[in-house]
Amino acid sequence: MTTNLCPLKVRRRTDQKPERDEVTSGPGEDRRRNPDQFGLAPDQDFYIITIMPKKIDHDARRRDIARAAIAVIGEQGIDNTRLVDVARAAHATTGTITHYFEDKDAVLLAALDHVAQNILYMLRHGDEVDDLVDLAALILPVDEERLRDWRVWLSFFSRAIGDPALARINKAYYDEFRDGLAAIIRRRQSGRKLAASIEPDMTADAIISVLDGFCIRATLEREDWPPERQRKQLEAMLRPLLPAP
Repeated sequence: MTTNLCPLKVRRRTDQKPERDEVTSGPGEDRRRNPDQFGLAPDQDFYIITIMPKKIDHDARRRDIARAAIAVIGEQGIDNTRLVDVARAAHATTGTITHYFEDKDAVLLAALDHVAQNILYMLRHGDEVDDLVDLAALILPVDEERLRDWRVWLSFFSRAIGDPALARINKAYYDEFRDGLAAIIRRRQSGRKLAASIEPDMTADAIISVLDGFCIRATLEREDWPPERQRKQLEAMLRPLLPAP
């Protein structure tokens, strides 16, 4: 909340009867009132306090709710996730959740989109990482945050098997991943950092398949897949796909 102070001047008029007084609150305003009815003394300055509602960033609030849903799904699984759990994680009420999202499915899809957008953001800034294997390593489930993202992704992956609409959404994300990777490969070929013989689209799909394959195991068999083993496996599987010129 923000508070504004508006000056209010009370002045005793001398050109009229003593019982008539003037209260002025700004240029162009002349309202005759008896100051006693306001409890105001003549010849004094007063302030009207106006309280302005706090501005809310609704997009940021939706992102907060999506992140809360990710945390709950990562901990409890998608089938055990309830709106009340998401509200608690977001430090909000269920009414706040339903104000921004139509129902539970909409909240869950927002969580999936948040995970996908993180990957797409990484791909859009892929040229900032010199080595493509290093870029791919950024999404390995080597810490709690990325492990949680993979749990969310896998939860929706399994759901898409029996849900045609979700399967289409899943495919659209994978198409964007492939296109983003293929564009990076083409730029690196133009810059003579990768061999011209590499087929960008096919190689991008291969990289995605490699990541999906062993990241599923690393997510489900966490103790058997420490970060060092994940990185070593990634090198072994991706490096042959990305020869230098």
